Amino acid sequence: MTDIIKGRGTKESPLVDELIAADSLPVPEGLSADGNYDPQLTHIEFSTYYDRDYAALELEHMWKKSWQYACREEDIPAVGDRYPYDVGPLSFIIIRSADNKFKAFHNSCLHRGTKLCTHMTSTDQIRCPFHGWTWNIDGSIKNIPEQWDFPYVDESYRLPEAKLDTWGGCIFINPDPEAAPLAESLGVLPGHFSHFDLADRFTLAFTTKKIRANWKQVWAAFLEAYHVAETHYDAVNFTGDANTKYDCFDDGKAIISRLITPAGVPSPTLEDRISGRQAAITTIQSFANALGPAAQATLPDVNSMEKFGRKEIAAWRRETMAEMLGADLSALSDAEMIDSIQYAMFPNFGPWLGEGLPLIYQFLPLGDNPDESLFTVRLTAPIPKGAPRPPAAPLTHLDFDDFFESLPEWGRIAHVFDQDMSNLPIIQSGVRAAASSRSRLSLGRYQEQRIALMHEFVERKIAEGQAAGR
Repeated sequence: MTDIIKGRGTKESPLVDELIAADSLPVPEGLSADGNYDPQLTHIEFSTYYDRDYAALELEHMWKKSWQYACREEDIPAVGDRYPYDVGPLSFIIIRSADNKFKAFHNSCLHRGTKLCTHMTSTDQIRCPFHGWTWNIDGSIKNIPEQWDFPYVDESYRLPEAKLDTWGGCIFINPDPEAAPLAESLGVLPGHFSHFDLADRFTLAFTTKKIRANWKQVWAAFLEAYHVAETHYDAVNFTGDANTKYDCFDDGKAIISRLITPAGVPSPTLEDRISGRQAAITTIQSFANALGPAAQATLPDVNSMEKFGRKEIAAWRRETMAEMLGADLSALSDAEMIDSIQYAMFPNFGPWLGEGLPLIYQFLPLGDNPDESLFTVRLTAPIPKGAPRPPAAPLTHLDFDDFFESLPEWGRIAHVFDQDMSNLPIIQSGVRAAASSRSRLSLGRYQEQRIALMHEFVERKIAEGQAAGR
């Protein structure tokens, strides 16, 4: 087999490694690191996206046995605050049980199974809406109405817990009581994010969207930039795609993947018909539009500047955002100020590094229908220096046929999300329509390696569970 070609660059749109080498500031070691793992492009059947038996295997051997991102600490800021976390038919209550302590309880009454928490709320107890059985927020039994009729109910009737741990202000759970510590699943994330602390950020926008597609289909749509030229055709003048850098990192216990899609350069598919300078001008205007009129008023006079490119965009963003947000961004490299740098910790955690596109993704199955899923995304910002933590934005809900562009808080990125959302239902129906002789994925060896890695992770978890007989 021939060597893998790691992207395609042009004079006006170089490969990411070349752009990082030309950065105006020192680039963190993690950002310039190359992946050390190549996933195997095995035969991945389309049926893994819709087969109910396969979804059942995922639930039993992966969702019940993996560390997964549930919510943020800022979502439940006060003692007694709780967040319902549903993954397929599984459900958990994430609750702040003390000032700096969190618990994850199975969301089921020990009487007759009623869900104890159906929405974000806050009280000093956990009470079943059916018969009023009540627990303290540490999970201990508090009150049983007509307890004379339940002589066997004693202190052992604590709410069963799932394992819980935190990193970067994010709360993770694992239903497996024998699971290894969360740290073993984080892999390179703590090192790569050491200078960009997710815990020191707050949520500006927070939305969950129902989608008529399998959760893996939705994840896959965000794991590569190969779709940019077709789906995001209006962004190719100022966004790299074929020159995106992809990496998979394997430390022996965890596998983390990453992409770096450069901004301020045209797509290599344009074959240099757009200059780097033109791409940079469009990019800075786009960033200014996203930040609002105050930022637009600070735009430099690019016509008077002999050179204008990524370095100048990053410098303007550092200064403008520092003034608007009260944050010191002087140490962030050009790439971290303007590029899209997205990490993936499977099965469902997608944190972004840098101010180019500071998002956190979450991907989940919706109920027990493998043709439906839930995509949750939040936009974050640095906490102003010396200021108290601002309250997190409230969670907004979009149904299957609702659009991100109906939510003004998402600004220009809403259009991008809606472009992606428009593809997903037809992808899901298309895999069902495939001829039996051609019913498997045909993945690019480089640009779609993260999709292969996702499937490799799922298959590995299923195989491990089946081998262990659990």
